[in-house]
Amino acid sequence: MKIDYQTIKRYLENQETKEDRDKIISWFRTPEAEEELREKSRIYWDALTQKEQEKFDESLILGRIYREIKLKEAEERSKSYLKLTKIVNFFSKVAAVLFIPLLIFFLIEYDVMKGRQTDIAYMEIHCPVGTRTKFYLPDGSTGWLNGGSSLKYPLEFYGNSRNVNLSGEAYFDLKTNPEKPFVVSGGDLNIIAKGTAFNVSAWNDEPEIRIVLTEGSLEIIQKDEERSIAKLKPGQLLHFNPEIKGSYVKNVDTEKYVSWIEGKLVFRDDPLREVVRRLNRWYNVDIIIKDDILLTYDYVATFENETLDEVLKMLALSAPIKYKELPGNQLNNGKFKKRNLELYYEN
Repeated sequence: MKIDYQTIKRYLENQETKEDRDKIISWFRTPEAEEELREKSRIYWDALTQKEQEKFDESLILGRIYREIKLKEAEERSKSYLKLTKIVNFFSKVAAVLFIPLLIFFLIEYDVMKGRQTDIAYMEIHCPVGTRTKFYLPDGSTGWLNGGSSLKYPLEFYGNSRNVNLSGEAYFDLKTNPEKPFVVSGGDLNIIAKGTAFNVSAWNDEPEIRIVLTEGSLEIIQKDEERSIAKLKPGQLLHFNPEIKGSYVKNVDTEKYVSWIEGKLVFRDDPLREVVRRLNRWYNVDIIIKDDILLTYDYVATFENETLDEVLKMLALSAPIKYKELPGNQLNNGKFKKRNLELYYEN
């Protein structure tokens, strides 16, 4: 597929023709065009001055594209009632300087509301591994999504609650609405808030769900039993183990759990197993601890903007650790799998 950079440029600068709009919609509906769209969007981004970049608001652009797509869908649904899934790829700034790919799905679902058939549109954001991105919700609430995570929410909050679905880790900074609580569905839990700031870590491949409250109040509901298991106060952390249905609450330094939104990795007396777990996600690598004696070491450290190699060197300075990198495996497309490293005890 041939994607014309000038057409994208005219669209982003509000100078497009009807033909340009039709082309844009067609391109953004085609998953196969993902790589080329990324390339053309990066060209546009690189051509902007720093001042223009600071004013660049990707949420407005996504909103324009979404509205165009919805108009097209309305025309199509008048002819048929096929369920459609639309895919849009674009870029989002992170921390004012990092521009990352943001994969967004527009899903059209059918639901019965007040006795009539109503279309409810959902947005699903996927944050690429090794990055983070800020998101904006329909009610004015904001937050951050960590790398490898996804968040699904309706384009408008209907009914008596504001419901979102999380897989992975996210920080929420909510608009207060006592009459319409905010509900995060993550793993086996529903997290209910009326206006507050908190962090949820609910990874499918980890044994625990962790919820940290920085402001306001939270109630945690276990889904399968529909029972309240905790009501958190600021500065508290909930650990929940889905396998044994066990949980406990403790007071913590919240900076350690929310500093990732500022690009920092903070460790406070954390065992090496926890350090490695977070490094693997942060840098999209696979680090394996080979000697169990290393699990007895705890770490206090703050990393910001360091490369993985710099972090490993710092760890080796504070404990008897040596590490080696395994040879990379090249895939059929010429790319390599993520880095693999092993940590050993050094006598």
